[in-house]
Amino acid sequence: MNMAALSQAWRALVRRPAFTLVTILTLAASAGITAAVFSVVDGVVWKRLPYPDAGELVAVYEANPGQAQRVSLIAPARLEDWQRLNRTFVALAGSYSESVTDTSGAEPERLQGRRVTPGFFEVFRATPLAGRTFVADEERYGGPTAAVIGEELWNRRFARRADAIGSRLIAAGVGYTIVGIMPRSFAVAGIDVWIPSQLSPNLSGARAARFLTGVGRMRAGVSVAEARDDLSRVQRRLGDEFPETDAGWSADVRDLKDQRVGEYRRPLVFVLASVVLLFAIATANVAGLVLVQLQRRTTEFAVRAALGASRLRIAAAVLHEVLLLGALAAVGAVLFASWLAAAAGRAMTTLPRASELGMDWRSAVFVLVSILAAAMVFGALPAMTILRPTLTPLLAAGGRTVAGGRHRLQHAIVVAQLALGVLVAGSAGLLVRSYNAMASVDMGFDPDRVLTFHVGAAWDEDRARVAQLQERLLGELVRIPGVRDAGFANFLPATGATLRYQVRVDGYASGESNGAFNVGERSVSRGYLRALKFPLAAGSWCEETKPDFNVNRVRDAMVNRAFVDRVARGGVVVGRQLSLLQGGDRFRIVGVIGDALEDGPSAPPYPYLYACVAEGAWPDPEYVVRAEGDARATAAAIRQIVRALDPARPVFGMKMVEVVIDEALDQPRMNAAALSLFAAAAVVLAGLGLYGLMTLVVGERRREIGVRLALGASPHEVVWLVAGGAIRLVGFGVAIGAALTLASAPMVRALLFGVGPFDPYALALAAAALALAALAAVAIPIRQALAVSAVDAMRLE
Repeated sequence: MNMAALSQAWRALVRRPAFTLVTILTLAASAGITAAVFSVVDGVVWKRLPYPDAGELVAVYEANPGQAQRVSLIAPARLEDWQRLNRTFVALAGSYSESVTDTSGAEPERLQGRRVTPGFFEVFRATPLAGRTFVADEERYGGPTAAVIGEELWNRRFARRADAIGSRLIAAGVGYTIVGIMPRSFAVAGIDVWIPSQLSPNLSGARAARFLTGVGRMRAGVSVAEARDDLSRVQRRLGDEFPETDAGWSADVRDLKDQRVGEYRRPLVFVLASVVLLFAIATANVAGLVLVQLQRRTTEFAVRAALGASRLRIAAAVLHEVLLLGALAAVGAVLFASWLAAAAGRAMTTLPRASELGMDWRSAVFVLVSILAAAMVFGALPAMTILRPTLTPLLAAGGRTVAGGRHRLQHAIVVAQLALGVLVAGSAGLLVRSYNAMASVDMGFDPDRVLTFHVGAAWDEDRARVAQLQERLLGELVRIPGVRDAGFANFLPATGATLRYQVRVDGYASGESNGAFNVGERSVSRGYLRALKFPLAAGSWCEETKPDFNVNRVRDAMVNRAFVDRVARGGVVVGRQLSLLQGGDRFRIVGVIGDALEDGPSAPPYPYLYACVAEGAWPDPEYVVRAEGDARATAAAIRQIVRALDPARPVFGMKMVEVVIDEALDQPRMNAAALSLFAAAAVVLAGLGLYGLMTLVVGERRREIGVRLALGASPHEVVWLVAGGAIRLVGFGVAIGAALTLASAPMVRALLFGVGPFDPYALALAAAALALAALAAVAIPIRQALAVSAVDAMRLE
C-alpha cells in the first residue's frame, strides 16, 4: 500500500461523508465496547494474578464433609502444623480482617486492615513500592509494632511522600511504624493497612478457634489436587493426635485466582459473549452498507473498466478504502475502549481485582485483531463481487431491475442481524424479568426510613468500656426527636454475611450422627428487630439486658419461621433451650419472628438464630435508627452524639438500609442493564441493516414500480411489493433468533431468579422490539416507493 493509493482512497471516502462517518462510528463504538468488556473479563477472569509464579498460589481451608458448610477458616495452631508437616508447599500463611481506627491525623479515620501471620508477604513474593515488609522480630508476640500500608492510603494521606516510611499510625492508643508500601495491584478489596497478627500463646494454640483465611505457595510442578491430598494426609494424622478438635476434619485447596473471581466468572463471560455478538451484528451491518455503496457505484466501476482499469486494480482500490476505514475505526476504538476500561475500574469497586482494570497491550491487540477480522469480512465481499469475469453487465444493469438473487448475500446478512438481535434482546428480557422478580421479593422486614452506620471500635479494646459507650449511645439515639427505635446487629440482612453454626435443640434431633442442626446466626441488641419491623409470630421480643460476659449464663434468643419448620416441623419451640456446638453457649428461645432475606434476595429462607446480646458483646456492629420522617435528617445529630461521647471514634458507613439492600442487587442489576443496552444497540443495528437493504431494493426497482403505477397499481400493492420481502426477512430472523435463544437457555439459567429460561414474555418482548425496528426501517423505503413518478422512473439515467 503506497501513499498515492491511500490518498486516492481518502478522497473517495470524503466524497461519501455520511457513509464514511457512519461506518467509522459503528465500528469504533462496537469494537471499543467489546474491547473494554474484554479488558474487564481478561483482567478479572483470565489474566494471571499480579504475583511472581502466580500459578503456584492457592487458597487453603479446613474442610468437614459432615457439615452443611463444608469449608471453614483455619485455626492458627492447625496452620502451623500444616506448615510443619506438609510435603508440597513452599510456605503457608493466614490473615484475618480487622478494621482499625487511626487517630494520627487531624480527624479519626477508619482503615480497612488485615492482620497477617508470619511469612504472609513471602508467600506472595511481593515487592513493596517503598520500604520493606515485616521482619521476624515484628511478627512474634510482644514484638515491635509495625504496619505496611497500601498505595491508595499513601496517595490520600501522604501525597506519595517518601517520609511516609517511618511515620506512625495510632490505633486504640497503640502506635504502628509504617515500614513499607504495597502497590495497588497487591491489595484485595481495598485494604489500607497490614499489621502483624502477633497472636498470644493462648489464641495461637486454640485448635477450635478457626478464623484465618489461608493462602499457600505450592512447590514448582505440584498440582492443586496433589496439594489437597497432601494436606488431607496431614490432617488425618492430626485427627489421630487431637481427636477432640481435629477428628473428622480434612483440608481443601483451591486455585487462588478461581477463589477470588468466584461467582463473577459466569456473568462476566456472559456479558462478553453478548458484546461479541453485538460486534458481529455491527460488522454485518457495515458489510451491508459497503455492499449498498458497491451497488450505487456500479456505473463508476464499469466506466473505470471501460477506460482500461483491470478488475484487480479496481478491487485493490476498494480494499484500500476498506483498510483506511478500519484503521480510522481502530484508532477511535482504542481511545474509546481506554476511557471505558478506566471508567469501569473506578465504578466497579466491588469487582474482584478492580484495581487491575484498564487498557493494556492485550486489549489493544484484541481491538486490532477484531477490526482486522471485521475489515476482512466487509472488505473481501466487495473484492469478490468486483473480481467477477466482467464488469460490462454492471453498466448495462445500472438503473434497471436487478434479479432477486443478486441480493441473497445482503438478505443473509440482514437475517443474521435480526436473529442475533432476537437472541440478545431475549436474553436481556430474561435478565430484566429476573431482576424485577428479585427486587420485588418480600424481604420480611421494612427498611423504609431506617439509617445504618458504624462507630469505630476494636475487638481487643476493653470490653467494659465499649459496652458503656454502646449503652449510652443507644440511650441517646432514641432521644433524638423523630427517632422511634434504635439498636444494632453484627450483620444486616442481605449483605452476604452468612455465619453458620451447629446447634442442639432440647427435645429435637436432626438426622445427623450428632443430632445437631445447621443454622445461621445474628447477634442483635434490644430494639434492632423492632427498628426493622420484623413481624413477631410467637412469644416475646428480646428483653433488655445489661452487659454480662459470663459464658455459662443461659441467654435469650429468638428464631425465625424457617427454624421452626426445619427443627420442630412446625411445633412449639418457645421456652426450649439450645446450645452451640462451637463454644457451648446456651440460649433460651423466647420468641419467633418471620423469615427475612438474611442470605440475600435470591436465597431461600434459612433457619436463623437471633442471639439477644448486651452492649459490648459485638464491638463493631451495624447500628440502625428508625425515624418517623426522613432518617437522613438525623445524621448530623448522630455524629454530634458520638463526638460528645468519644471524639476519637469515627462514624462511617452511614447510609439508608434501603441503599444497603439495593446494593445486594448490584450484580443482577448490572447484568440486566448491560445486556439491555447491548440489546438496544443490536436492535438498532438490525434495523439499520434492513433499512439499507430495502433502500437499495427500492432504488433498483424504481423502473418496475413506475411501470406498475402507470398500469394502475394501487398504493397498497406498492407497499406490499416493498414490505413483503421485509416481512419475510423479519420472519426468518425472528424464527432463527428464537431457536438460538432457546438453545442458549442452559447458559442463562444460572443467572435467573423467579423466571424460567423459556419465558414466553421475554421472547415476545424481543420479537416485538425487532418488529418495531423493522417497521421503522421500512417506513422510509416505502415512502420513497410511493413517491416514485412513472414518467421519471421510465426515463433512462
